[in-house]
Amino acid sequence: MKKYIAITIWLLLLSVSGCPNQSYSTLAAGSLPRYDLSIRIVPDAHRLEATGTMRLPATKSSRDSIELSLSELMTDFRVEVVGPPSAAGSAITEKVTVRPYSRPGWGTATWRVHLPHPINAGTPTVLRFSYTGGGAHTSFIFSLESEVCFGAGIGTAWYPEIEDGPVQSDGRLRGLRGTGSLNFFVPPGYVLESQGLSLSKPVELSRGEFRFNIGDPVFFAFAAGRYKVQPGHGRIPSALYLLKPRVNAESYLTGSEKVLDALVREFGPYPHPEFAIVEVPSEQADRAGFSGASLEGFILSNTDFLDKDFNTAFFGHEISHQWWGNLIRSKTVQGRWMMSEGMAQFGSLRAVEIIEGTAAAERYRRTGYPDYISDQNALGYFTLIAKGTDHRLSDLAQDGDLSRRLSNSKGFIVWDMLSREVGRRQFSHTLQSFLREHANQRVEWNGFLRAIENGAGRNLRWFYEQWFERTGAPDFQFSWKQEGRRLRVGITQTSPHYQATLEIEAGNKGGQRLVRNVRLGAAQTSFSFPINFRVESVVLDPHYLVLRWTPEYRAVANAARSFSLELNQ
Repeated sequence: MKKYIAITIWLLLLSVSGCPNQSYSTLAAGSLPRYDLSIRIVPDAHRLEATGTMRLPATKSSRDSIELSLSELMTDFRVEVVGPPSAAGSAITEKVTVRPYSRPGWGTATWRVHLPHPINAGTPTVLRFSYTGGGAHTSFIFSLESEVCFGAGIGTAWYPEIEDGPVQSDGRLRGLRGTGSLNFFVPPGYVLESQGLSLSKPVELSRGEFRFNIGDPVFFAFAAGRYKVQPGHGRIPSALYLLKPRVNAESYLTGSEKVLDALVREFGPYPHPEFAIVEVPSEQADRAGFSGASLEGFILSNTDFLDKDFNTAFFGHEISHQWWGNLIRSKTVQGRWMMSEGMAQFGSLRAVEIIEGTAAAERYRRTGYPDYISDQNALGYFTLIAKGTDHRLSDLAQDGDLSRRLSNSKGFIVWDMLSREVGRRQFSHTLQSFLREHANQRVEWNGFLRAIENGAGRNLRWFYEQWFERTGAPDFQFSWKQEGRRLRVGITQTSPHYQATLEIEAGNKGGQRLVRNVRLGAAQTSFSFPINFRVESVVLDPHYLVLRWTPEYRAVANAARSFSLELNQ
């Protein structure tokens, strides 16, 4: 990867990046399963009835069984082999195990399909299957209720998925994306959103028939309800699926379009043909484990958020998952949270800064964004330190909730610092190149870091070591004095020492200002600047561009630590 790219070329890439996913590489069709699914949804009965076929890629060795993932909420799973003809016949399905999840009923069942005849190496396999399921239970981003039904293969295997790799730390199995056709049948009056190209004619839609062709690999998802659909007006086709009319609907369309434009500027082309926000009743969403969920091509949002004014930070985070966590996923536990939640939170911050300005972004870093999750900021991170729950960002895997909170508090500020260290434009260009080269793939944490280092054209191991491999944050102390027309500043820090570039702002009540950037990395560093006015105050890092302790954070952390000690006595 070249160290630098001409600004004119970068601007050209930026100018065309509003086009959907044509610039993203896709995996070879033969390496992914292809589905033809027919799904009948009966909301009042909380039931899903599915039939279909799946064409599985050839393997390097012969096989007499195939393992598939399917939610434990699905029953009556039947499979037969229809291709190749030499292996055709009814298969025997055996539920090998159910991988538990955080709540009862949220598990993924592993089914071993015993083939009637062995299938030779290099030969694709075509299976025909049927099953029913759902019931009055929910699973992660899956629920069938009379008002709204939804399912997301990235959260719950509501259709048979090919298992790919070991169990993740949260108990879920990895599955492969798929392509193919989805044909949904819902009661007349229901509207259904899914992915890909809609093929249904108006008369079919009126009967509750929704057909989609999916050419790019995704985890299949759907949402159905008695929605009123309000289309948007942006460069990327968008829509709102609402359960009731809202006076703020237009502001949601405008707000989401601004966020999309900001994130396209940061991450590159939007990966899907269209975008939608789909409403889910808040209590139902809570039972399914989310307030907002980003699926490939659309997001689910609970009613509570849609009842409020548009929240740039919230939707910036969820829309960023269209790139990070959906288009790019981690190959291993290492780096998983930072490449999904941490990067989505960084996208949220960038959207806020681009749309609302630097002051709003500074507030976000320091104490959070209004009406957004209260601990997703520096203050939230230092409170975690006080509670003794800090952890290295490189291998967040111990506890899902803690990992999410760390990546969404410390993690997104670290990504922002790295972006500034590399340079905003160069960092954005590097991310866009990485997304193009690794779209729809699982990537390794160290490979991602190497790509950023290559894009920067210089060694960044010092940054990785101090921000990803250490816990905590620096505590800089400084002093200053003016000697005639010179300002002398001294900055100290305790071990382990951090390298950082900090702003120093000197000023007075008359409005005169002097701002200088200083680079430090030792226990003590001194600087001297010429100055032509009388200095009354000096502020270190006035806009909080570097994650660090401040007296205010120290006071809050001490209070939180004392409170924890009192509880444990």
